[in-house]
Amino acid sequence: MSVINTMEEKPWDSQYQFQCKKKMFEEHREELGDERATALANVWANYHFLGCDYPYEALAAIKSWGPPPRNQSYENKMREIKERDAVNAEARVHMKRPSHKKQRWG
Repeated sequence: MSVINTMEEKPWDSQYQFQCKKKMFEEHREELGDERATALANVWANYHFLGCDYPYEALAAIKSWGPPPRNQSYENKMREIKERDAVNAEARVHMKRPSHKKQRWG
């Protein structure tokens, strides 16, 4: 099975995100192989830059990789994610929960 080069910069990657993702891929490529290193580099980038969540096994695999180096773009994105999560949490608190009371007929 041939491995397609998926470490090409995608339209949705900022230049900074792609550079960080590519660096992680290159650092772990020899140890993990191209396919697994590509997948985990994408997990790592999505987790840190987009706030995506993944199964425990995937997060455990990238735990030792650490966060990306800080820059203004990264700081702004993290602030945006935290604000979005706070708004979503607040909205869930104020959602009207359905009533489970029994209705009486007649």
